[in-house]
Formats: sequence, C-alpha cells, structure tokens
Amino acid sequence: MRDQILATAIEVINESGFRFTMSDLVKRLSISKSTLYAHFKSKEELVGAIVDLSLANVRQQEKSILENDTLNAAEKLKAITAIYPPMTVSVRVMHDLKRYFPKEWEKGEQHRIEKWNAIESLIKQGIKAGYFRPVDLTILNIIHNGTVKELMDDKDFFIHNSLSFYDAMNKVADILLWGIMNPDGSESEPRSSQVLTEAESYET
Repeated sequence: MRDQILATAIEVINESGFRFTMSDLVKRLSISKSTLYAHFKSKEELVGAIVDLSLANVRQQEKSILENDTLNAAEKLKAITAIYPPMTVSVRVMHDLKRYFPKEWEKGEQHRIEKWNAIESLIKQGIKAGYFRPVDLTILNIIHNGTVKELMDDKDFFIHNSLSFYDAMNKVADILLWGIMNPDGSESEPRSSQVLTEAESYET
C-alpha cells in the first residue's frame, strides 16, 4: 500500500503541484484517512518520502554508470550529467517544492554537491587519460551549477521548448564535453578566404 500511495501522490503532484491535500489523495486511492495516516503521519512526511525516492533512484543510476567498466571517462561524464532530479516529479512543480518545502529542496541541493564531486572526479580521470584537456574546474563548476539552477528555476522553459529535463541535460552534457567546435576542429572554409570575403564586403 505504501508504494501505491507514493505512486498516486506523484500522479497528483504532477497534475496539481504540491498544493494537494491528504483528502485529495484519499479520494484518488479510495481508502480511508486512517489507512493513509498509518503510512504517512503528515503531508510533509509524504513529500519527504517522494523526494527521498527520487534521489535514491537518481543515485542508483549514477552508481551504475560510475561502476560500468564498458564506458570510458567521457561516456560516463555525459551519461551522469544527463541524470538529475527531478526524475519522478515534473519540472513544472519543482518551484512549489522550493517554496513550500524548503527542507526537502535542500536535499536536492546536497545531492548537487555530491554529483559535482563525482563529475569532477570523472573529469580528472579523463584529463589523465587524455580524453579532456586541462580546464579550470572551479569555473566549470560555476557554469554547470548555474545552468542547472537556471533550468530548475525557469518553469516555463520546458513548456516553450518542448523539452524534458533529461533532454535538456543531455544537451548541457554535449556542450560541456564538446563545446561549439566542429567535431574535427576544422573550419568550413579556409580562414583566408573568409577574411577576403569580409574585406570585399566592406569595399562594396
């Protein structure tokens, strides 16, 4: 019953946000309030269980990636960057979590620190193996965390761009790994001809 309550609560949250009531949940589940409160003493405890479940799922996925010996450092870095809470609730309602349940939101912030430690370790491994060039990890941390924070704070971004959080983080991982250079690092045409074309355009 506990798992069923959690699954139904996630459905309700994705539909209505964190403003749902325990009575709403009782009606959806067709159970008594005593049954619900036997598993969760309060709405706060229920929300905490959902956050814990989400983070546990993410940590398990990250652990599987880090322990996968078939992936090199670059592949692990891209895979682990794309996995990020929220995984069980939609991004549209995450701002409600931050507003109404700040203690639960802080759990996600703590995970972000843990995640960066794993990312930093992978980057160092990749630099040592020659997959990556040496970079300022402090600046990279600011860029990465700033991007994640911006995505989480902008509740309309995913609606307007028809993206899931996973899709967005895949794009972030791709840009962090490869930047904006062409894959082979070459220009589409010789630089000298580009300069000549630009010079000619100013003369006309």
